Amino acid sequence: MTVSAFENIKRFFIRLGIGLMPYFPLPWEPYRKALVRDSEKRYESGRWDYMNDIAEAHRYSIIVGCCEYFTPSERRVLDVGCGEGILQKRMTYSKYVGVDVNAAAIASAQARGASHATFVVGDAAEGFQAAGSFDAIVFNESLYYIRNPVEVFARCRQSLSPDGIIVVCMFQTYLARQLWKKLRAFGMEELTTVKISNELGFSSVIRVYANSRVTARPT
Repeated sequence: MTVSAFENIKRFFIRLGIGLMPYFPLPWEPYRKALVRDSEKRYESGRWDYMNDIAEAHRYSIIVGCCEYFTPSERRVLDVGCGEGILQKRMTYSKYVGVDVNAAAIASAQARGASHATFVVGDAAEGFQAAGSFDAIVFNESLYYIRNPVEVFARCRQSLSPDGIIVVCMFQTYLARQLWKKLRAFGMEELTTVKISNELGFSSVIRVYANSRVTARPT
């Protein structure tokens, strides 16, 4: 299919804007609130459905791959900002807890009736704490939706098992760059870093953290 000159120009400016986003300062709280409002509208209108498409499969595949590489097959998973539970559908686990502030997303996840999975409407910033310890804690493009992300990261870290990992994925913006710096200040082991992008140039970084050096699990 031939792409029109207008579409080519539009894509050029989209890519230019995306390329500048990691370097353009934005006020934290107004930006976070705008993201939350947009997320709520997307769930109401079904515009989050694209998360199930092939264009997003690589992100989930990498997150699942990291969990499979570093944690046991009967892994206990805490998914902070789980949305409709797409990650839960794509991985094996013995226990899965998904928490999200959006009630519509959680209702959709609960409707599947997945075994050994619990979905909770909760605000991580308001002190939500899942019971027990977890082999994998995942923040899949969710930290910048949270009012106090560094404090939430620190609190969730307390629930990490001795050989557990924390997987963080963030879309590359100026605020994400500031968050990465704050996460490094915890002094955790950074086990791997992966950068991914889609056809428009939207790029995200996935990093895996642990309290100490973790080796690959036997296959």
